[in-house]
Amino acid sequence: MLDSRSPITNNAPVAALPPGWTASRSLAASILLWFELLALAIGAAQFVVASEAIKHRATAIASLLLLLIVGVGVRVIPRVRKQLTQRCAWETLALLLMATGFVYGTGGVHSPVLALFLLPLTGAAIALGRIGYAVIALLVAGAAIGLGVTTPGISVETSSFAVWLIGTLVPAVIATTAIAVLIEQMQGAERYIQDLSAMDRLTGLLNHRAFEEVLTREHRKAERQSRPYCVLMIDVENIKQINETLGHDAGNKLITAVAAAIARSIRATDVAARFGGDEFAVLLTDTDLPVATTVGQRIRSHVYAGTISVANRMIRANVHLGLAGFPKDKPHYKELLMLADQRMQHDREMSRKVPK
Repeated sequence: MLDSRSPITNNAPVAALPPGWTASRSLAASILLWFELLALAIGAAQFVVASEAIKHRATAIASLLLLLIVGVGVRVIPRVRKQLTQRCAWETLALLLMATGFVYGTGGVHSPVLALFLLPLTGAAIALGRIGYAVIALLVAGAAIGLGVTTPGISVETSSFAVWLIGTLVPAVIATTAIAVLIEQMQGAERYIQDLSAMDRLTGLLNHRAFEEVLTREHRKAERQSRPYCVLMIDVENIKQINETLGHDAGNKLITAVAAAIARSIRATDVAARFGGDEFAVLLTDTDLPVATTVGQRIRSHVYAGTISVANRMIRANVHLGLAGFPKDKPHYKELLMLADQRMQHDREMSRKVPK
């Protein structure tokens, strides 16, 4: 008997943005830019207003130049610019190195700009996730101890230095940890919303728009790697009649059951979607036409072998299939979809001519 109770959720969610790009990460990239500009402004102001406080001018200047070079580089080097996670990691590390160098150059432990360490901590909390944030927090602690070692008159083995270290770092770590937790929750909610926008609510399969996004990516990959794939179009027989005679709840149960049968008939690497109404589509990755034909027959058998119960009445489903394969049938995925749909329509017409 077909299982019409549980939605199908084995399709991977679809992201509308490039890999690594989400709304929250895009916001993080913008915030990191402002942090870089703020750090550069603080450094410039130190040279203009209180240059006498700068003990190691070469180190202070080098730290500012490093931040400027990294900030420009991650935005002009194509390979880094497109990988947002990598880009944020480089910017956060540059902020940490700039803060360490500039604080050392302006007095070490006694520097008036110790608050610069808040910038890489906050940047990591916003952009790098738990592990990235933990790494940056440890590096900040190490940098603070290193500053204690290099500052004249300071002994890192004394209790007074330990009190200074705790008083300086712990409030910043607590505040930025709270930011990291909030960002993680926001990203989880964002992923959930993306999943919902890509999903057909009745069946749990991908919807039409999300399927075409996946198909577009698979087509480009198949073209680059000279790999075959197939598209299978499916519609359910007599669903309109069932809706009219037994009600839309019965039709919905049948649609959900057919979706479950389709999902059981394909691999985890394949993708199934509901196109709306009684139509489904399946993307069979790395599959040629003979194998795809076997999969289509398996789907037809699994659907027909099951029944659902509606008002003490057993209903058996049947489907019509249309198959098209790349590159043998058509060179473009939109043409493949059209050809598969035409063949499905032909299968429907042929079934009507067969005596019941």
